[in-house]
Amino acid sequence: MKYQIPKYIDTIPKSDKAYRLLWRITSLFLFKPFSLPFFNGWRVFLLKVFGAKIGKYCNIYASAYIPSPRNLVMGIHSTLGPQVQLHLGKTRIGNKVTVSQRAYLCSATHETTSLNVPFVAGEIILEDFVWIAAEAFVMTNTVICEGAIVGARAVVVKNVEPWTIVAGNPAKSIKNRILTS
Repeated sequence: MKYQIPKYIDTIPKSDKAYRLLWRITSLFLFKPFSLPFFNGWRVFLLKVFGAKIGKYCNIYASAYIPSPRNLVMGIHSTLGPQVQLHLGKTRIGNKVTVSQRAYLCSATHETTSLNVPFVAGEIILEDFVWIAAEAFVMTNTVICEGAIVGARAVVVKNVEPWTIVAGNPAKSIKNRILTS
C-alpha cells in the first residue's frame, strides 16, 4: 500500500510572522529588561504601540510572555503576573482580573481531525473579578465567568460558571465563591 504525505498547510500569514518577529526583538531589548515596577507604564505603552488594548491601572510584569500583543485586550485594574504565558490566539481579560505567576493561557490549538494537524487560533475570555491562580492552565475557547477562581495548577478545558471556585485536573467545581466584605 502506498501512502501519500499530506501537504503542510500554513495557517499563519507571513505578515503576522513578521509582526511577531518585530515584537519579539522589541520585547527582548525594550520590554523584558525593564523589570522594575516603575517601568510598568513603559511596558504598557510598548504593548499598546504593538496593538494591545489595555485599560488604565493595569500591571504587566516584564517576564510575562506575550507573543502577539494585538491579540491582548485588558480592562482596568488587571494584572498579568510574573512568567505568565499567553498564546497566539485572542485573550480578553476583564476588569480587576489577576492572572498569577506562571499561569498559561493557551488560546490556540491544533485541528486534530486533519492529518496535517494545522494550527487553529481560538480565544480565551476572563470576565470581571476573575482570579487565575499560580501555574493554572486554561485551554482555548473557554470563558471563565465573572468572579470565578481557578485554583493553583488547575487545568481548565471548559467554561467556568460565575462565582465558582474550580480546582484539579481537569478542573472541577469545589464550591461557590461567596463574598463577605
